[in-house]
Amino acid sequence: MELNHFTETFTVLNADGDFRRMLKPSALFRYVEQAAADHARAYDMDDAFFAARHTAFLVGKQAVEIYRMPTRGEKVTLDTACEPCKKGSMKRITHLRDEAGRELAMVDCRWIVVDTETERILRQPSWCTPNYENDTLEEELPQLVHKMKDLTFAGNWTARYSLCDLNGHVNNSCYLDIACDALPLEVLRKGPLRLASIKYHREIPMGAEVAVSYAPSEDGWYVVGRREEHMAFECYLEFADEAAQKV
Repeated sequence: MELNHFTETFTVLNADGDFRRMLKPSALFRYVEQAAADHARAYDMDDAFFAARHTAFLVGKQAVEIYRMPTRGEKVTLDTACEPCKKGSMKRITHLRDEAGRELAMVDCRWIVVDTETERILRQPSWCTPNYENDTLEEELPQLVHKMKDLTFAGNWTARYSLCDLNGHVNNSCYLDIACDALPLEVLRKGPLRLASIKYHREIPMGAEVAVSYAPSEDGWYVVGRREEHMAFECYLEFADEAAQKV
C-alpha cells in the first residue's frame, strides 16, 4: 500500500549542533515539527485555516529512536506520514535519512487537536482533508516512561522567551533541552542520545516555573518536571556509549 506522505530536506545548521558537532536532540524534534507543519501547509492547512476553526495541533507525547545522529552541514531528508485522529490522538511517523538513503532516526509523535477557545481536547477535528492521512500506520515506538523514585532535585526552570513558541508556552522540543541540562554532564559526555520518550502532561506557559528532578534507571535516566505541584512533563532517556562504539 502506498502511503500519503510528505518529504523535505534540511541541512543541519551550525547553531543546531552540540559539542560533538552532532544535531542536538531538541533540534531534531524541531525539524520533525517543521516537517509536520509544512505537510499541513502543503494541503492548505495554514495558520488562517486553523484560526478560522479555533483549533491547534499540540504534541501529547512522542518517542525517538536514533541510529546515528547527523552532524553539522549534513543534509537529511525527513519523510513524514500521519493517521486520522483516533480517540483524540493522531499518530505521525517521521523517518530521517541521510543522502545515501540510510535511516538516521525514527520519531513517533502523537498529536492532539485542541479547541483554542475552550482549551479542550477534541476527539475528532471538524474538517476532513482528502489524501492527507492514512487509514493506519503500522510502525510505532514504545511511548513508555520508566518512572523512578529517590529523585535528585536539579533546579527550577523558568519558561523564558527563548523556550516558548507561537502558542506562548514551552515548545515540545525544548523539554529535551531542559531534560539534558538537568542531567549530570558526565552522562552527556558519555555518548549521544539514542532513545527518548516524553509525555507532556501540563503546559508550561511563558513566565511559569517548573521544578525539575532526575534519577538513574537500569538502562537510562528518568527526568520529571512539576509546575505548582502538578506533573508538567516526564521523560526517559538512554544514551549511547561512545567509547564502546569506537572499539
